[in-house]
Amino acid sequence: MEENKELAGISEFRTKIKNLGVVFVTMALIANFIPAVFVSIKTGIFPSGTDLFKLWLAAAAAFGVGYFVQPISFFPMVNMAGSFMVWICGNVGELRVPAAAMAQKVTNCEQGSPKAEIMATIGIAASVFVSVTMITVFAIAGSQLMPLMPKAVLKGFTFILPAVLGAVYADLCGKNFVLGVIILVSSVLGTIFFPKVGIPGGMVMLVNIIVAVLIARVYYLTNKKA
Repeated sequence: MEENKELAGISEFRTKIKNLGVVFVTMALIANFIPAVFVSIKTGIFPSGTDLFKLWLAAAAAFGVGYFVQPISFFPMVNMAGSFMVWICGNVGELRVPAAAMAQKVTNCEQGSPKAEIMATIGIAASVFVSVTMITVFAIAGSQLMPLMPKAVLKGFTFILPAVLGAVYADLCGKNFVLGVIILVSSVLGTIFFPKVGIPGGMVMLVNIIVAVLIARVYYLTNKKA
């Protein structure tokens, strides 16, 4: 009875989140175009449809793979509510996923459970407030502080993202060490092998993720039968 009540509650939660998420993401999409439209109206310069299409192609060539890779790779951690927030606020891999993972870890959530979904949502929401505050402070003070820092420190900033993602991987790997090592090895081999068989560099990550999902599924079914 308690389990049925919990499932009903999370189902209602997801329905409300879906309705609100569609509204706010749509508003965010529209808001993204407001500065460009304002500048065009103010200056009287309006790009042609051909120019806009060329710009879209350039953006798709640079970031198109991410349209598929990021939702597939990040959704299991951020879930539905988190997905709406992270695509509006950004910094998915650098801030939102680690915040969701840490919120789940400190509350001892079982991955994929309703509790884990709620805690990930709370963790992401908290990270949004913290990051907006920090970004505001450093946007004001950063221009004065950055020139004073040693070059070694400035160079170290380029390693923040791999360090954060590595920490998240290490934490998740602890839940199933064997599967974590298998997927790490398959990803390294895929990064080396896939370009040699003609897979474009931008698609290597997507193919690695698909292979990792298949490996995890086979591993789960094999151990379930055992």
